Order: sequence, then structure tokens, then C-alpha cells
Amino acid sequence: MADGGASRAVATALPAVFDDALRTCLESAGRHHETNNLFTALSGGPDSMALACLAQDYATRHGLRHTALIVDHHIRDDSTTEAHHVADSIRRFGVMAEILSVGDEAPSTGIQAWARQRRYQLLLTRVRRESGCLLLGHHAGDQAETVMMRLSRGSGLAGLAAMRAVSHREGVMILRPLLDMPAPSLIEYCRAGDAGFVSDPSNLDFRFERVRVRNALAALDMTDAAMSDGTMSDRLRRLARAAGRIDDALMRALTERGFVPAAQPSGHMVLPPAVAALPLSVAARLLAHVIAQVARPKVPPATRALRHLALRLSDDKAATLGGARFSFHEGAWLVTAEIGRDPLRLRVRGGERVIFAGMWEIASPVDAVIRRLGEAGSGGVKGWADRPGWCALPSLVRRSVPVLETLDGALLYPHLHSTDMPVDAAGVATARFLPMSFARAAYRN
Repeated sequence: MADGGASRAVATALPAVFDDALRTCLESAGRHHETNNLFTALSGGPDSMALACLAQDYATRHGLRHTALIVDHHIRDDSTTEAHHVADSIRRFGVMAEILSVGDEAPSTGIQAWARQRRYQLLLTRVRRESGCLLLGHHAGDQAETVMMRLSRGSGLAGLAAMRAVSHREGVMILRPLLDMPAPSLIEYCRAGDAGFVSDPSNLDFRFERVRVRNALAALDMTDAAMSDGTMSDRLRRLARAAGRIDDALMRALTERGFVPAAQPSGHMVLPPAVAALPLSVAARLLAHVIAQVARPKVPPATRALRHLALRLSDDKAATLGGARFSFHEGAWLVTAEIGRDPLRLRVRGGERVIFAGMWEIASPVDAVIRRLGEAGSGGVKGWADRPGWCALPSLVRRSVPVLETLDGALLYPHLHSTDMPVDAAGVATARFLPMSFARAAYRN
């Protein structure tokens, strides 16, 4: 842990370091996404308060628009008062602030996971509406903790790479420009600028794994303070960077050799049969990425399950894993989303755009319920199989794509317009598949 003098020195240099980090993130993201709108997820803690102030300064100097987003989960009795206090605090620094409220009631168990899921839903929906980038305040300490937790689970390279500075989720680019910055310097930065911050009581609750890991790491760091190669946290962050570079190189090599085809606009992938001949560890990494693209499972498949899947493919046997179905079709492996035993339903209002199954951006001209086409067949539309964009699709692919059922029972087929109409055509149901980056395809043991 850095001493007070070192923390103050780092805090003084923080704006220049942050500028370089955010510029690098934006340049990297620019290959896929250009925007003038930055949004900071603001909890009110020192990391996100520092991020909001630094991002505002950057946005002002570069002609960008910046807004802080505060999520009120309604978990604690004073959460709304606290959210307004955080909003008022950040507005003193010229930052626009909005409060997003969770509408449903918290469960009795699994509160942290529930809160995280609801928080992301609100943040991503708001940022997507402006085609913006979402900035998260994860810092160097958070990264070290993440690596330590994944080491304890026996994660592979993708998992040990931990959080990436640039990733995307449900069509939104996510930036983490503080990943190399220590927490003490962020606290000193807030104090130097009189940016008040609040402390989350859950950060002291030893029921949570991250709190236990944070305290264990702090003890190890104190023991290692005099080590020439730095503290345990330093070594864990170096491991994350190395794992990320190796994993990126592996995925690039597989892509260049034709093992990682792009996801199709209809949401499926076609893998060459030679995938089954790859070394098991390499095949597992590749299959993790494919499953993440096609199915977006909430919990990534275990390494053992991925290796078993690779062995089944090498024996020319069809299989399912993580919500993805692997079927041998016309000399290659066809990978499609599996409908499953608990089919997903999502209500959409007329004129609204929503994200379905974490991978489809759906626009509907009327109130409807979105579901998978294969749950109830093709409906009553005649000649749909001969329409552009559909006639060449295997039946398993058509079964997995979204369809909209209106309140009077009629069906709308957004993919019937995917090849001959603009995505934002008025009065038509449209669907756009949202691909994801390699970094989201991490797997665990």
C-alpha cells in the first residue's frame, strides 16, 4: 500500500495519466464505435467520484458531452436521499447528473447479483439511447481482487485477463480508464478537489467474497512492501496484463486461420470441422467464445464442460452447452441458440427499442411480446421462407431468431426486412444482432 506522500504525488499527476488512459480507450473503441457522449456510472464512492470529475474535465477540453448516472436500487431506506445527495455533489463540478431508479423490489437473497443486473439494465438502456460510451470506475485494486478470485476458481487465460479497459455489452461500449490507477490516489484526488464521497457499508461486510479477498490482499501487500518485484497486488495485475496479451494473440491467430468466423446477422455461427482437431485447451477457449456469442449465458461454462464438448465434436456428435446447440450441417458445425425449457419472453411497447436475450436489438411499431420463432412454428404468414434473408437459413437458425406476437395474436417477423429495408424503417418490426468482443468470452473451472 502506498504511503500518504506517494498517494498525494500520484493524485497530482492523475489528470495527465487519466487523459492518456481515456484517450487510448476511446481510440481503441473508435474502431467499432464513435460517439460524443460519455456517461459515468456514479455510485458516490471515491473511485467513481474521481472518475466523474476527471471525465468532465476531459469532455470539456475535447468538446464532448458528459453525464453522470446514479442508480437508486431502493435497497436501503435512505437510498433515494443518498442518490440525490450524490447528484447534488457532482453537479457542483459542472457535471450533468441523472438518477435512474430500479422499479422492482429487491429479493430476500442474492441481493448483490440482483442489484448488479438491474444496475446494468438501467445504465445500458440509458447510454444506448444516446449511442454513448459507459465509463466504469474499476481501479487497480479491483483488478487485483478480480484476478485473485479467478485464480481461486482455476480460470484460464481469458478469465485471468480479468477486466478489460475496453469491452462492449448489449451494443454499448464500456470503458474502464482507471484500471492502472491505485485507490489511494483516487481518494487523495477527491480530497484535494473537495469532492466529497460516501462509503458503501457493503464494503465492510465479510459475507461478500470480494470484501474477504480485499482484506486478504491488503495483508499480503503489507508483508510484500519491501519486495523488489512489488506487492502481491502488483504481481496479480501483471498477470492480468500478460494473460490478456496471450489470450488476444491466441484469438487473433485462430481468427486468421479461419477457426473463428464472424457471427451472422441471424445470430448463428458456422465452425469448420477442423475445430475438433485443435488441442483441448485451445478448443475450449474457442468454444467459450462461440457460446458467448450465440447464447450469452449468465454463467460461462466450466472448462471441464468445454473440453467434454470439444471431445463430442471430435466424435462427430451433436451437443448443447451454455444455451448453444452444436449440429453438424452441410460439412460444418452449425451453432445456434437453444430455446431451452424456460423460454424467454419480453414485452415491448410500440415505438420502443429493447434488447432481447442480451443479443438482439428489437424495434416494434406496436405493443407486442418478443419470443423465439421456434416455440410456436412459423405462424400464418404465407411464403415467408422465400423472402430475402430467410430462404437460405437452416431451420435451426430460423427457430432461434426473435419473433413478435402482437396483442391480437398476429406475428411480426423482423428478419423479413433485414436485407431489403433500413434498420430504422418506420412502421416495421426490425431486429439487429449485437456481436460481442473476445474479452467477454471468459470461462471458469
